[in-house]
Amino acid sequence: MAFLSIGLLRVLPFAALFAFTPADAMAQSVQRIAAVVNDKIITVRDLDNRTGLVVKASKLPNTQQTHSRLHPQILRLLIEEQLQLQEAERLSIVVSDRDLDIGKGLMETRLHVPKGSFDQFFNANGISTETALTQIRASIAWSKLVNRRFANIAEVSEEEIDEVVDQFERNMGKPQFLAAEILLPVDNPADENQVRQLAQRLLEEIQKGGNFNAIAQQFSASASSVRGGQIGWISPGQLASELEVPLTALKSGEVSAPIRTLLGYHILKLEERRILSVADPLKAKVTLKHVFLPLAENAGKVEVASQIGIAETIAASLQNCDDIDAVAKEVKSPAGVDLGRFRVGELAPVMRDVVATLQPGFPSKPVRLPTGISVIMVCERVEPASDIPQREDIRPRLRAQKLGILARRYLRDLRREAFIESRI
Repeated sequence: MAFLSIGLLRVLPFAALFAFTPADAMAQSVQRIAAVVNDKIITVRDLDNRTGLVVKASKLPNTQQTHSRLHPQILRLLIEEQLQLQEAERLSIVVSDRDLDIGKGLMETRLHVPKGSFDQFFNANGISTETALTQIRASIAWSKLVNRRFANIAEVSEEEIDEVVDQFERNMGKPQFLAAEILLPVDNPADENQVRQLAQRLLEEIQKGGNFNAIAQQFSASASSVRGGQIGWISPGQLASELEVPLTALKSGEVSAPIRTLLGYHILKLEERRILSVADPLKAKVTLKHVFLPLAENAGKVEVASQIGIAETIAASLQNCDDIDAVAKEVKSPAGVDLGRFRVGELAPVMRDVVATLQPGFPSKPVRLPTGISVIMVCERVEPASDIPQREDIRPRLRAQKLGILARRYLRDLRREAFIESRI
């Protein structure tokens, strides 16, 4: 009040000098500016709402201490979102209502709440829905922007996929590790202490029961953040040694201490380990049909040769499994045509050797069985899963890694060029 002029004091009604209530003070506090990003402001209310969302989503203790510890990094995330939104607006990136509806549905899934209860959930927890919508809008706009800007640069060549497949094949028989990560980048040396402290705080919260995957979704700058930090199965040599060594020393379910690399600080979680192996062909499932020609146990060579000749003629005439029913009826085969569905390893050795390499729709050579001659056809084959990923699964993973690196550089450049002022 000492800063008001005498003239202004005379103009103000006397009662107004005492009308500044605690509620007014609270309102003024939450509207206080937390940061300025170019020509946009982030208020303390924005910061409190986002912190509440992060605490709820990550299953962290909802205490004032937790909020205070997270405020610096939450503010950094809000600043980055503003930069993303501003750049998207500059380049005319549009986030449609349908985009937002999809984003809301995904957030409901991550929060484990019933579909369609978006508004109800936030109202019940005292969190503004706008803070979640801003996060969704920024994420979608940034994803569209990064894909538009770097789509050609991030293309994955066949040679790059070959290299990954070769690496898997070289590591056959060696241990593999299913891992998740949180990456907290250090783009500016001045941020070193702040990021290191955040990494330690997040580790402490995870050790207290915080959800690793949810925390990764909120804080990690890696492309894997959208999958809760899941980076899939890691083979020896796929990670830098400063990450691979501590990862391999973990037990399943354990989390590493923060690890400093050129990018920043990493927190790793080992989900599971296994020995890398190829698919076992004996585990393939096959549906079989056959045409059976009977032979007596004491049949002579001439009779056997005659039946084999007929079987060869039958095999040459078969085009698909549908043909078997008609042919079996024509030759008056005494046995049913449907053999059933089996794992290859369950078949008798004489049939297993034939079926193991027989492709669907192709007849086998005549197979001598104890009671006759059989022409077998695989109608359906389901190959067992292999530890080596399919090429179509490798491509999007490599592309996401490239886009993630390019996006981090892009955001770093936007930060350097922007006017940013933190006020708390």
